[in-house]
Amino acid sequence: MAREGWRFVIPALCLTLVSPLLGWWGAAAFFLVLMLACGAFFRDPHRPVPIRPGLILSPADGKVISVDEVEIETVGGKRERLRRVGIFLSIFDAHIQRAPAFGTILSVRHTPGKFLNALNDKASEENENNLIWMETSMGTVGVRQIAGIIARRVVCKCRPRQHVLAGERIGLIRFGSRTEAYFPLQARVLTRVGRKVQAGLSILAEMPVVKNPEATRESSE
Repeated sequence: MAREGWRFVIPALCLTLVSPLLGWWGAAAFFLVLMLACGAFFRDPHRPVPIRPGLILSPADGKVISVDEVEIETVGGKRERLRRVGIFLSIFDAHIQRAPAFGTILSVRHTPGKFLNALNDKASEENENNLIWMETSMGTVGVRQIAGIIARRVVCKCRPRQHVLAGERIGLIRFGSRTEAYFPLQARVLTRVGRKVQAGLSILAEMPVVKNPEATRESSE
């Protein structure tokens, strides 16, 4: 379980144990269910991360709700056209976010905003969110953590100049939300709208293999 979950689980556990002593059996049952629900929500399962070069992994558990192209400001005011995959996280999904690729964190930008339904397309731009840009061997890759109606707390666990591994934990969002992945247009998309994905395990896209012309010529000689 993620460390952030203990602040919810421990009080619920204490109330579960104290309530029967006061004869509050109904309350005890309620707090027991609450404790189990919080434990499930903050679960942090081990994932066997794929290590093949060129893979772009899902940064979150949930359902893919959009696959499109956007022009967006990345680092240093530079505007790039990137592929975007939107993932909706229900309250039943694990809410740990993971790095989609090997790379170095370039910037982490928090933007305050609204708390619209995470399924709303406007949530990407108008809701409170945290945008993480990474430098990778494949180009610029990004992850946006977006708050929702219930999710009011976005937690980021990475910082600029930090090196991260593919599948490494980089943050979490509390209680239902949306996460977006950004990556180069050259990558071949391997997911679709409606598909369930898992952070650090499901492959969203793969960069094409660039053959070395020198090596090819030498082998032919």
